[in-house]
Amino acid sequence: MNVDQKYQYENQGFLHLPGILDKGLVGRVKQAFDAASVKYYEQWRQKVAAGQESAAFYDIPLILDQDPAFVELVDYEPLMPILLAAIGDDIQLNHTHARVFPPGKTFTAPWHSDLADVLGIDLAHSVNFFAKVHFYFEDLLPDQGCLAFLPGTHRLPRGTPRPAIDYNGDSAAMVKIVPKAGDAVLFNTHVMHMALDNKSNKPRKSLIYAYSHFWLKNYANAVPSDVEKYATTRLKRQMFGLEDANVSFFDQRWQENVKNGNHGALDTFRAASVKLINRVRKVSSITR
Repeated sequence: MNVDQKYQYENQGFLHLPGILDKGLVGRVKQAFDAASVKYYEQWRQKVAAGQESAAFYDIPLILDQDPAFVELVDYEPLMPILLAAIGDDIQLNHTHARVFPPGKTFTAPWHSDLADVLGIDLAHSVNFFAKVHFYFEDLLPDQGCLAFLPGTHRLPRGTPRPAIDYNGDSAAMVKIVPKAGDAVLFNTHVMHMALDNKSNKPRKSLIYAYSHFWLKNYANAVPSDVEKYATTRLKRQMFGLEDANVSFFDQRWQENVKNGNHGALDTFRAASVKLINRVRKVSSITR
C-alpha cells in the first residue's frame, strides 16, 4: 500500500484498485463463477418459491470448493501488501460470498455499517479491524447495482444514525464506484455503504472476501473442504485458520514466525486440520 492508498483507506475508508487482477485469472474466475451460478440457479429459485430465500439476490454456496481459481484469490500476490497494510500480519480470511444480484431494487439497507451490532470494539478507532474485498470479473454499467460509500464514516462511533442521503440523487457526500473487469474494491466494513439499485437488464456478479485477524472466529465458507490440498504455504495456512505449532493464538503472524524460527513443522499439519474441522462454526455469514 503506497502513501496515497494508505491515506485514502484510513481517511475515506475504501480503495478502488483498477486492473489489479491479471487477465488470465479474470477469465478463469468468470468461467468458474458462471458455471457455478448455473449449477445453483434452479436450487435458489426453488428456495425462493418455498419462501426460504430472498428473491433479491443469491449466493453460490461454499465458493472455495467450486474451483481452484477462487482459492487463488485468497492470497493473491499483488493484493497482499495492501491487505497486510489494511489488517496486519495476523490476517485471516473470515468469510466469503459469491453473489448474483439480478435487476431490481437494492437488497442492502441504505447507508449501513456491516459492524453495527459488533460489541467490544471501538470501531471509530479500529481502522485495521475488518475489511472486505469485492472482486469483479465483468465490466459494470453505472446503473448495475454498483457499490457506493459515504467517505470517512468509518470514523464515526457505533450507533451513529444513518444519514438521510438520497442514494438515487447526486449528493456530493457519496462516492459511487463503477468497476471494470479485473478491478477490486477494498473497504473498511464499518464505513457506511450500500449496493445501489440494479436498474440495468443484467445481473451484477461479484466475489466478496472478508478479512480480519487470526483470533477472530471465521466461517466455514472461508475454508475449502480439501484444506490440506490448498494450504500449501504458511500464509495460506494462516488464511484458513490453521495454527503454527508452538505459537500463541494471538501471535499467529506468518512472516514474523518464520523470522523468529517458529516454522510450524508440516508434520503438525494434519493435527491442526483436524482441530480446525472439529471447531464449532456457523455455516454461513450475513452481509447486510
